[in-house]
Amino acid sequence: MLGMLDVTVRRAVAADAAAMATVWWRAATLGYEGLLPPDVVAVPDRHALTGEWRQFLAGQRAGTAIFVACTTSADQVVVGTVAAVADPVESTRGHLTALHVDPGWWGRGVGGALHQTAVWHMRRVGIRLAVAWVLDGNVRARTLFERRGWQRSSTRPAPFPGREEVCYLLTL
Repeated sequence: MLGMLDVTVRRAVAADAAAMATVWWRAATLGYEGLLPPDVVAVPDRHALTGEWRQFLAGQRAGTAIFVACTTSADQVVVGTVAAVADPVESTRGHLTALHVDPGWWGRGVGGALHQTAVWHMRRVGIRLAVAWVLDGNVRARTLFERRGWQRSSTRPAPFPGREEVCYLLTL
């Protein structure tokens, strides 16, 4: 567990799925605002996201870990998520994904703490190369990765019209 200010990072559990979905939905709704045409649905509804988190939490492969940042108050409100996912083909490669912070907590170090925990986990399980894909217009996320030493590698078409995803690599 990593403590900071009034937030702690811990492994996610099944009971966190709905709160994780809410964080993802809020972060993506605000974070993608203005990046996509108004008719494009970038984020599924919270019910669908809750189901996705439940499946992800139940089906973790060896080497994969999902973390949440929670308030240290008695109710432990989930304010951020991240997943360190072992690559199914290459055992020394992992993917940092689902790094979402509730907009009310942006700029308070939560994303950095989640990032640090995911990278620590990947190193601990023997992953030597981390991969992260970020929507090209997501300046907040791209800045976080670049400030932490990730190197831009390539791009690919995003699942949204007119956008690309940028691949970042970090040698661990």
